[in-house]
Amino acid sequence: MNNNNFFRLPALFFLLIFSLSLQAQIITLTGEDLKPLQGKQTGLYSFFSVQDGKLQPVPHQWVQWSEEGFPFFEEDGSTHLAGDPARIDAADRLLLRFEDGGTALTNSTSEQVAAELAVQQGGETRLFYLVKNAYLQSTERYVQFDPDTLTIKSTDFALTMADRNLFKWSDFYFRGFKGENGQRQSILDTLKLRLSAGIFGEGNRITLSNDNLDPKVKEVISGPLAAMVYASTSVKVARVPVLRIHNYFLVMPQQVEIHSRFTLPGIADTVLERPALDISLDGNGLYNSKLVTSWTGNHVAITDGKLSKAEQAMLKMPLQGDNWIWFGTGRGFDMLAQLAFVKGFNTPAKLLYQDDANQINEPERFAGQLPNVGFSLTELPFGEEFYFITRLYYSKDSNGQGPGEYAQTMLATPRTSLTVK
Repeated sequence: MNNNNFFRLPALFFLLIFSLSLQAQIITLTGEDLKPLQGKQTGLYSFFSVQDGKLQPVPHQWVQWSEEGFPFFEEDGSTHLAGDPARIDAADRLLLRFEDGGTALTNSTSEQVAAELAVQQGGETRLFYLVKNAYLQSTERYVQFDPDTLTIKSTDFALTMADRNLFKWSDFYFRGFKGENGQRQSILDTLKLRLSAGIFGEGNRITLSNDNLDPKVKEVISGPLAAMVYASTSVKVARVPVLRIHNYFLVMPQQVEIHSRFTLPGIADTVLERPALDISLDGNGLYNSKLVTSWTGNHVAITDGKLSKAEQAMLKMPLQGDNWIWFGTGRGFDMLAQLAFVKGFNTPAKLLYQDDANQINEPERFAGQLPNVGFSLTELPFGEEFYFITRLYYSKDSNGQGPGEYAQTMLATPRTSLTVK
């Protein structure tokens, strides 16, 4: 495991970070947004913004991309680095906190300002300044991943994994969220993955769950705004390889982005029949929570331990277009989720929603599905690579916006303008 860059925050410093604003949304720009600077050395430039009338350094993070179109990790032998890792390339990703942007610089400064970057999101514009050879540097860190315990801690949430398995999500805490009794409570029961298929015939159908999947962490890259993790998984049935998965995790202060590449090898066709995949998150007793999706119209699902007519209707509607799911607890935690199908998906996809206080759906830590929410994919073809991106955004109250408005703001590509000085 490559964890040379792994950092450990002193306890006092980490507590200080927790006192910062809840608004820690990360925006992602590409090298195309910085076209006039392409070819320049990334190490020469720092990012600043105007704070209290003066230029102050703000954190940023470069993410290398592969020629194949995925986040690049040296330990992933299936991909190749796009461009020069020491220079700004078109394929590079740049991470910034939108909230760190400021107003226009009106006073003189001793810093060597190379460019002004204007970023517009949700109708608001904020300015960043690229400073060359800056003496001052930002030292703030907003997220950490411990590869030994598989624990994630950010300024706003904490997530633990069980049995040293990246797919066995366990306790999930969000700052400010409390259970119905007013006490600290894990929002999550667990992450649930299901690959079901007939074995040597449809009449002998089996299901592989998290317990059958053991991803191997191959590399960890830690930075101020994102902890990046590469893991690979392989599964055999009757000594025949039936599943290969590459996962690239980008863990940020209030969001998680999971790039997943999976293949059912052509040879698996000799063993499996009509494979299907379910991906979902099971809540821990989140009664009175509401769920809205982008493709099920005005229907609203409410967690009450039973399926209503509206919820039954939602389950029958196939996923369409750019999808999103909004889930609000009303108790200080909302989540926006998107499953972006990038490659290989011509297969039907539907909403997975279970609202039952007594239903058992292993793996299970807490009784019932209250609720279990995700996506179902059916009739997956063999010998083809699938690539999808799961995006999860966490907030206290969706920034006071309605589900549709909030989704539009969070999922929109930021508009940028770069002025070289």
